[in-house]
Amino acid sequence: MTNSNSNRVRLTGKLLKGERRYLLQCEDENVWKLNLIDVNAPDTEVDVIVEGLQSGVDVVDVDWIGQSDRP
Repeated sequence: MTNSNSNRVRLTGKLLKGERRYLLQCEDENVWKLNLIDVNAPDTEVDVIVEGLQSGVDVVDVDWIGQSDRP
């Protein structure tokens, strides 16, 4: 996690497609479940930045997602 303000989070990591939902694997090996509501996801297996509200211990309701500039 790179930034947090109350329940609001901004995360960076690799976007993965799970069996039931998208996942974000961060560099520190934490894995977040992503609820993408009215958000179009980029291709999987790319580095992304995710912003949204943390709605569970490891769940984020995403309101913005974009591809990261990291190599």
